[in-house]
Amino acid sequence: MKKILFKIDGRKIPIFVGHNVCGKASISKYIDYKDIVIITNTKIAKLHLKKLEKSLKSFNVKTLIFPDGEKYKNISSLNKVHDFLIKSKFNRNLTVIALGGGVIGDLAGFASDTFLRGVNLIHIPTTLLAQVDSSIGGKTGVNHKYGKNLIGSFKHPVAIFIDIRYLKTLPQKEYISGLSEVVKYGAIGDRAFLRWLNTNSKLILERDPDSLVKLILMSVKAKVSVVQKDEKESNIRAHLNFGHTLGHAIESSLNYKGISHGEAVSIGMLFASAISVEKSDLKIDEFNLIENTLANFSLPVRIPSSIPGAKILQNMTYDKKNKKGKINFVLLTSIGSCCLNDHIDDRYILGLLKTFQS
Repeated sequence: MKKILFKIDGRKIPIFVGHNVCGKASISKYIDYKDIVIITNTKIAKLHLKKLEKSLKSFNVKTLIFPDGEKYKNISSLNKVHDFLIKSKFNRNLTVIALGGGVIGDLAGFASDTFLRGVNLIHIPTTLLAQVDSSIGGKTGVNHKYGKNLIGSFKHPVAIFIDIRYLKTLPQKEYISGLSEVVKYGAIGDRAFLRWLNTNSKLILERDPDSLVKLILMSVKAKVSVVQKDEKESNIRAHLNFGHTLGHAIESSLNYKGISHGEAVSIGMLFASAISVEKSDLKIDEFNLIENTLANFSLPVRIPSSIPGAKILQNMTYDKKNKKGKINFVLLTSIGSCCLNDHIDDRYILGLLKTFQS
């Protein structure tokens, strides 16, 4: 088991990474009061809920279970959490545990921040994407019909438990989807890490335990390093959105159906890399390394032909990074070096969208 201390706002948030970390690190050490609510979904509840409840038998534990899916990350679900907490007569001496992937983590995090103006939160991410990205950094929120994560807040947990055992039960498609965010860390910050991912793609796809621990640790350290420098995304934290401008637009254009977040971000990263070659001096061999790494992980790089380019462009205008009505892309000047660019012409974007449609 490895431990990373995430230092933010004078706090030290422990992030545990390894096998059976919930047992080894003892979750109870990070729970101050008797009342606990576990928020999870139907799939995770069947696989992992009983074992977690058993480890917390000395506490007053209640559970709230949602259906699985991005479409449930909305205001309606947030209201259901609030209703449950209020009707259960919980007070501020409450700990919310988010047991699940990014949807559950974002929803439970937002609810814990807004119920009675804030109660304690613990993340137990069960998907690769949540383990390397969404559980770290304090971002919470729900989706709106006009875009992804447009309503939310910043809420840091008291601890994060990243257990690779949960990845054993993760469907291969969802596991591969999470690798998209891992590739992102290499592309925006660490050429050597990107090359290691490319070279070791077979072992990673086979979920080799040592490779898993390494790629999670490298990803977590990369995310922590950026967030510690820019918690509220005033400058360099925006670099973590590499590939997300197009990715989020694709997701919202499809009403969060038929494509996962990681798959959409994969397409968005190669799209942004193509712009970077023409507008930001990214070298062709670096573009090829990114494309080849995504291909080695069987991640998509083409936009579904069913989505009109004009609709994607319109949804890009709702992106959180945009300022003064201009679409703001995260581009690469080279692998490991990013910049923001809001001077990309709409006609150029539409032309490239057409090129990228399969």
